[in-house]
Amino acid sequence: MDILTRDRMGLPPDPWSGLEIGTADAARVAVLVGAAATAGAMVWVLGPRGVGKTRAVREALRRTEPPLVEPLRLDRENLHLGDIQAAIVRDLSDERPRRSGEARSGQVRRILGGQRRTPVLFVDEAHALHHATVRGLKRLRELSWQGRSPLIGVVLAGQRDAAARIAEVALRSDRVTMAGPTREEASRALLGALNARRQVITPEAAARLVDDDRARTWLDLQDLADECMARAVARGAETVDESVAGAVLAPPSIRTAAKRPGRANAAAPSDEAVAARLAEAS
Repeated sequence: MDILTRDRMGLPPDPWSGLEIGTADAARVAVLVGAAATAGAMVWVLGPRGVGKTRAVREALRRTEPPLVEPLRLDRENLHLGDIQAAIVRDLSDERPRRSGEARSGQVRRILGGQRRTPVLFVDEAHALHHATVRGLKRLRELSWQGRSPLIGVVLAGQRDAAARIAEVALRSDRVTMAGPTREEASRALLGALNARRQVITPEAAARLVDDDRARTWLDLQDLADECMARAVARGAETVDESVAGAVLAPPSIRTAAKRPGRANAAAPSDEAVAARLAEAS
């Protein structure tokens, strides 16, 4: 993110925030998040860095509006089932988590069973979860209250499926792998984000950016757009046109000096030859 360059171009610090662009990825994620909120399903949202997993999940949660549980522990590698149970008690009640593990599990079951709507547990960066925590999520969903089960849906977003090697979890969960924006989706987003107030980028320049192999994810597309705007500012231009985009996407290569016709390139003398000539001269 280049906040100074965006300011020079008359843009807010984050012109992408709040931009709603319907994508095929977002539609698939919405279906799975809806299943977690209505049927207590366990779903994985997968994809590379910057593809928009977190944003797609949060948008789907915002529309579904289930009771939400989100653990706050930052080091996901050390997030364990006790932390998740404490988050359930914190987010869904006014109680304090019980100290005893058995008592806390009973408290969690009672709180989940008393919800009018199925709560959803959302864990981002879930690829870092320990396998014991992933198995714990399966047991959490097996809790029952007055004949009802599962009592909570689970949505996990990560760069890879941490349950792939745990058969009893993988077979009981659904997954969607986000592919990133299509050319049309990326073009609409780019023009919508940058040209909301005035024309910062021309349609021709936007087409060059979205066609580039480096613009495979939303984050990559934003980085390329920032680089183009920085190049425009350096030129004293107020708009990113096709020439600016071309200079960023296809900079002139450094070429080796061409051989002159009719002349052979002399090979560099070896160390032995130089030593022999110095001996002769002395």
